[in-house]
Amino acid sequence: MRHKLRLEGVVTPDDMRRQYVYLPFQLPPGARRLAVNYHYDNQVTGAQETTAGNNIDVGIFDVRGADFLTGGFRGWSGGARSSFFVEPRAATPGYIRGPLQPGEWTLIFGCSKIEDPAVHYRVHIDVDLDVLSAPADDRAEVPTPGAPNERSLPGAADGRGRWYRGDLHAHSEHSDGANTVDEIVDYTRRVGLDYFALTDHNTVSHWDDLARLNTGDAPLLIAGEEITMYGGHANVWGLDGWIDFRGSDSDKVRRLVDEAHRRGSMFSINHPDSPIPWKHPSIRSYQAVEVWNAPWRWFNEPALLRWVAHLDAGERMVAVGGSDSHCVPPAKMTQPNGPGEPCSWVYVAGPLGERAVLDAVAAGHVFVSEDPTGPFIELRADADGDGIFETLPGDRIDAPAGRSVRFHITYRGPDGKHIRLFGRDGLVREVTPETEEHDSEFELRLEGDGYLRAEVRGFRGRPERGEVVHALTNPIYWGAW
Repeated sequence: MRHKLRLEGVVTPDDMRRQYVYLPFQLPPGARRLAVNYHYDNQVTGAQETTAGNNIDVGIFDVRGADFLTGGFRGWSGGARSSFFVEPRAATPGYIRGPLQPGEWTLIFGCSKIEDPAVHYRVHIDVDLDVLSAPADDRAEVPTPGAPNERSLPGAADGRGRWYRGDLHAHSEHSDGANTVDEIVDYTRRVGLDYFALTDHNTVSHWDDLARLNTGDAPLLIAGEEITMYGGHANVWGLDGWIDFRGSDSDKVRRLVDEAHRRGSMFSINHPDSPIPWKHPSIRSYQAVEVWNAPWRWFNEPALLRWVAHLDAGERMVAVGGSDSHCVPPAKMTQPNGPGEPCSWVYVAGPLGERAVLDAVAAGHVFVSEDPTGPFIELRADADGDGIFETLPGDRIDAPAGRSVRFHITYRGPDGKHIRLFGRDGLVREVTPETEEHDSEFELRLEGDGYLRAEVRGFRGRPERGEVVHALTNPIYWGAW
């Protein structure tokens, strides 16, 4: 037996300013399948940032309500799909399988782009009913998609730390990506990643696949979610379950960051100077910023300048990279880079586990290169003068002002590139290796509150467009940081 509901209405530019429209409906007892199809006028085709038209995203909450931070989230597909279904044991990618509790459910429209004065929408809700079955328990627990098992890969054979290659930002068919999770994970194995975080937009339905695949060899799989707000995007890693995405103003964004931290997770803003810029300058409690997103020439120079401005203002902030990959073969390649391009290298002492990766990111023990093959750039300091360069990027040197400290650069990559070292007053030193392997040391007198970071730059492709960054490190700090 099938129960049909039809919802019709209009959204306007005022709804875009409010961002979300909620459409409650009643789910009758005995539901065994819920299917939703929606349509609206003048739908944008292509990237909404550059194409005319309207874009209405869609998601759904169950009888537990749709309140901010505490709602009964059951899925989100944004503008990637015009239909979805939910069943007790299956669901469209992006949606959470589980009991179909009778009572009030709520469709949510995200009005990300409304150009017309009035946009008519039509929603078809089809509910397959089993009238002979026992009534569903409206208190039945909805399963949380399984976060990847806490597993570890062996650390360095000598018991010391080492650098691990990974990617902190990518998408699958569970949001707007073109591939299954299996296809993406297989690709990351082929390119040699040691760890990989899948961060689908506003959902955690991909976690079940990650849990199933997080066994055996590398890469270590990390559960993530990209909080996709209309005032900027952010990645959250290390979650224990879904986290809300409805940061419609700076107060709610602040509450989201606080909620992520309360739950032991990391919050990192993404591509802050892209066509989807970060619009919450008053928020300072996030731990990291994606300075490098996709190929370098895609809006990353402004992101680097923004990060440097934070550093020069005395703010400690970790720089990370993320491919933001949406496709790998055999899917049609609609962007030139895949997972690991760029590559975020993290330094871990001991076994490689999710918490070890996130602790390394939080500590700033990170450098970013253009792909898993490098270039490799390591900046270290001998903070106590014992001849051992134990201080890594992200660390703070505890030394009196005026003391000279010895630094060490290790570079493995193409010759002829420029290694530039920067501090709060600009360029400190430049080295141009004449070979593909370069090691050098130098002394620097520490004055005031300062830092030192490294960039590898050079020409690629079209020299008339200027240099690109091939790799960059986080700073080593001293003074009041």
